[in-house]
Amino acid sequence: MTESVPTQVEKVLNNFADFVSRLMVDQYQQHLAELALTLPQAQVLRILKGGALLTGQLADELRISAPAMTQLTDRLIRKGLIERRAADDDRRCVIVALSTEGARLIDQFRERRQDVFHGALSNLSEGDRRQVGEALEKVIGALESYHGGAVNESVADFRPRRREQ
Repeated sequence: MTESVPTQVEKVLNNFADFVSRLMVDQYQQHLAELALTLPQAQVLRILKGGALLTGQLADELRISAPAMTQLTDRLIRKGLIERRAADDDRRCVIVALSTEGARLIDQFRERRQDVFHGALSNLSEGDRRQVGEALEKVIGALESYHGGAVNESVADFRPRRREQ
């Protein structure tokens, strides 16, 4: 079986993905440091952006133990970023949700990312920006189609997800 040689477009996309990944990780880490948040705390906030969850579901999604989840949520509650309440149908179950401040913080991450792209693209003409946007929409569509549309939610963006409570 012969390996296919990457086309120029595939090479450019690979370079683009590598660069954007490094840039976003750097920006994300810098922002976390400014906010005095750990990566696991930020992951909890990102997941809860999709809706309130039982702490057990949240622990499963993060692949951590129940006691570790309790410690993590306790810290976020003390920071005022999430709220905790008993489930209506079973008071033994605990539900956590973003607080107003937590939601504001998550929005800041997205705004900061948008600022980076806006600044970078401001050097392009309006026509070039439109072409880049159209091309990237096609690439996203092709990737979603190739991947079956399913993205591992532990690494997915802040896309809204329906949650059962």
